[in-house]
Amino acid sequence: MNRWESLIDQKIRQAIEQGEFDNLSGHGQPIDLSENPFEDPDWRTAHRLLRNAGFAPSWIEERKDIDNELAVARSELERAKLILTNAQGTPHATAAAARWQKAQAQFRNKVGDLNRRINAWNLKVPSPSFHRTRIDVERDIDRIKD
Repeated sequence: MNRWESLIDQKIRQAIEQGEFDNLSGHGQPIDLSENPFEDPDWRTAHRLLRNAGFAPSWIEERKDIDNELAVARSELERAKLILTNAQGTPHATAAAARWQKAQAQFRNKVGDLNRRINAWNLKVPSPSFHRTRIDVERDIDRIKD
């Protein structure tokens, strides 16, 4: 026995070696994580009914909305960059460059709005572990430029 091994660890190791955990009910089955052990039991039924009906807390729905709007803004910026790339060496290059500049400005405005929503959203979530980081607009633009 390792001298650092606690009595509990020793007992569990011995039980495993003796095969006492081999035929437990539910062996090989996924663990049921559908119930939150920290949830107030008085609200458990109401929360289950809402979850089964497709509802989520408003702060979760708002996070999804922020992420969806960001995805749309990024795809619009990527499309403008693709148009700029494809227009190089054509008569449309000047118009494509102007479109790219306009798309960058619109993306910066949109990200500014989303960052304000993220700041407000971070105040609404029940725990700091759910906080969303602000969007780094220049990093996103640089990623699309490359």
